[in-house]
Amino acid sequence: MRENMTFLTNYYQIREMTIDRMKEIIDQNKNAKEGGTVFFGDSITQFMDIEKYFPEIDNKYNCGIGGITSTMLLHFIDEGVLKFKPKQLVYMIGTNDLGKTVMQSPKDIAINVKELVETVHYNLPECEIYVVSPLPCLPMHDYKHTPGVLRSNDLLKMIYKEFKKTIPYEYVTFINAYPILCNKKGEPVEVYYEDGLHINHEGYLRYTNCLKEYIL
Repeated sequence: MRENMTFLTNYYQIREMTIDRMKEIIDQNKNAKEGGTVFFGDSITQFMDIEKYFPEIDNKYNCGIGGITSTMLLHFIDEGVLKFKPKQLVYMIGTNDLGKTVMQSPKDIAINVKELVETVHYNLPECEIYVVSPLPCLPMHDYKHTPGVLRSNDLLKMIYKEFKKTIPYEYVTFINAYPILCNKKGEPVEVYYEDGLHINHEGYLRYTNCLKEYIL
């Protein structure tokens, strides 16, 4: 996230809101009850009201961080996942990796996700791990749409394909949530979106119902 830096470094910049959110998650893990469900990812996860959408799950924690990338989450596995000692991990990432600062390839993103699930599994071998596909976006309505940004629905679909090619483990369950926001032609439906990138209540209903088919 570059904001108004005079010299536009290619290194992703961690901003105050990200640090504040990380502190909130660390505060959660200090009093967390073992054996819960951890939702880990970017803003799609952070903005998901897990109390509203997952009343069936008593012990649950939202560890989403807006604007975060797969590389940055590798540095936050311990605080954001392991210290919760969850029974289930629901992990969705990838969209921000295609942003103007980071510009990672789908293969690079998949390698990061592979490393994260390996770390979780070796530390918490009984934890069920669910890797969720990125959701489609409405490119020309994306509030961060700027020339030079790699984010496109073709690349977002490719990320999920790379997940399945790169992560060969039986202990990982893949969830393809991309189609649930699309019409019969495979195009994202605008009514499910807040701003082209983030989904609204109707979008979250479809997304969380998709997750429930696997995690409940």
